[in-house]
Amino acid sequence: MKLCIVTRTLIVVAALSVTGWSVEAGEMGVAVNGERLAVIDMHLHTGTWVATPPRFRKRLTGRVPPGFKWTMGIFMDRLLTGEKILDTLDDAGISSGAVFALWSPATAGIASNDHVAEQVAVAPGRLFGFASLRVDHWAQDGPEQLRQMEEAIDKHGMVGIKVAHGHQQFRLDDRRFYGIYEIAARRGTPIYLHTGTSPNPGTRTEPPYCDPAYLEEAVKQYPGAVFVLGHSGYDSFNRALTYTDSAIDLARRYPNVYLEPGALGAERAELVLHDYLERIRAGGVIDKLLYGSDGPQFPGYVKSHLEAFVAGMLEVGYTTDEMRRILADNFSRVFGMPKIVLEEQGS
Repeated sequence: MKLCIVTRTLIVVAALSVTGWSVEAGEMGVAVNGERLAVIDMHLHTGTWVATPPRFRKRLTGRVPPGFKWTMGIFMDRLLTGEKILDTLDDAGISSGAVFALWSPATAGIASNDHVAEQVAVAPGRLFGFASLRVDHWAQDGPEQLRQMEEAIDKHGMVGIKVAHGHQQFRLDDRRFYGIYEIAARRGTPIYLHTGTSPNPGTRTEPPYCDPAYLEEAVKQYPGAVFVLGHSGYDSFNRALTYTDSAIDLARRYPNVYLEPGALGAERAELVLHDYLERIRAGGVIDKLLYGSDGPQFPGYVKSHLEAFVAGMLEVGYTTDEMRRILADNFSRVFGMPKIVLEEQGS
């Protein structure tokens, strides 16, 4: 473990002890100022080593000490199963989470709709699936891909759609793909879009693939579609809030646009987290923010992301009620699910 990770962990623990925040083993929710708040993590990934492209494998194994790199494939296959994802949520006190499908063979890999369905089936009351589709041969099979995605939503009871323009290498304003938004609008199925950049090799980082401003035409054309702007435009490649104001602006002006803060509680974002949270509050979009982590990534990541994010909200002055909405209630409202009610401590 890097020294900077250890140092950051100590800082977070110190901050939590001052603010009255805690996660207790075996209990759901986070205790904040004497209240227990439910948490839904709407941004989780599954996948397999064999479906991970070579350049991404190299990046992942770069984090592993020499002599142990051969274990990465075994580790990944075990960490990203439905059972292990559920264990990760339990460890963090998170009640439920959404697991994304994705077809991104050139960058982050492939997690098919069927594979995601198998993982969420281990706990259908706590894990929810998001469907996706391939776009790399769109001119030949676009209509068929749309049909298969819609079929997967019906077959597996998936609650959302996931696309990642930078990873899948198509522009946010490319009208050829508006059929995806038509399905989201017609079915009332929210769609999650990766916005901002990514450090993954092969990902497009030019503004038309990253800046949510390029999505505005689609937002206006499909008012019945719920757009969740993943990462809130965070420029992870440069560790900057390059496109966050664009995301906040759309969420402020359009009732069908929401935000998600995946990776902004991670170590890479520690220098911008407070700024991000202050921009969210100043923009008046607290009711538009749905918590997500972009996990599991590595053991302990989902929990440490939540710890850092909650500590950040407390440090910049969010109220308990505002945190309650962000951590779970906004998701429940947007996705039409009952609010999670936790048992009182000691009951």
